[in-house]
Amino acid sequence: MKRKEHTINLKKHHSLYIILAALTVLTLSLATGCTSREDAETITPPVSTPETSVPDAATDAPLIEPGNPSVDHNLDSSPDPVPEEELVLSREGHGAIGALSDENLTLLDMLTYAVEDEYLAHGEYIEIMDRFDVERPYGNISRSEEMHLSFLEEVYGSYGIPFPEDTSSDHLIIPENLLEAAETGVQAEIDNIAMYEKFMTYDLPENIYTVFEALMKGSESHLLAFQKQVDRLK
Repeated sequence: MKRKEHTINLKKHHSLYIILAALTVLTLSLATGCTSREDAETITPPVSTPETSVPDAATDAPLIEPGNPSVDHNLDSSPDPVPEEELVLSREGHGAIGALSDENLTLLDMLTYAVEDEYLAHGEYIEIMDRFDVERPYGNISRSEEMHLSFLEEVYGSYGIPFPEDTSSDHLIIPENLLEAAETGVQAEIDNIAMYEKFMTYDLPENIYTVFEALMKGSESHLLAFQKQVDRLK
């Protein structure tokens, strides 16, 4: 019981402290309010200054960053050998269009179609830059295509296969204007993505599957950039 009476006394003291504190705060608030109103009457309104334009980082930033970390091929430089029949070349066309219509793909066919399509994209984007005197987004994307080719060249080297020469000049189709150029880029990347998706349905060596997947991701990024360009020009 003594402990309970002591607790009640403490509660009474605490209540008094709280009431006194509240009264003090109220008094200070009233005094501050009066001062604030007096000060408000003497405050000079700020002088308006013309707004300065700030560059839009999202607009000014490159549409594609070369060396995109999502395009990480992690190539095995000493892969297991592949069967002889997979190193037979039996193509039925050129680049992604040829690959998508070919129903009897060997591993060498796939690698060759991939190289041809990356060469073709690189060549077309360089020609568009030269003809229309533009840089974005073609400059960054063409450099990305060079990186894709270097990945494929590593694959060829790991199997001791000679890397194909660039014959894209025989297949280039240059558009008439920038809108058509962007639309061409959209379709080229759609075909490129579909090509890699088709390749990845086959039973591939792990190192080649990894490279194809990385290049497909790069093309998905390129597709977004070209679609933005189409939307801007329409």
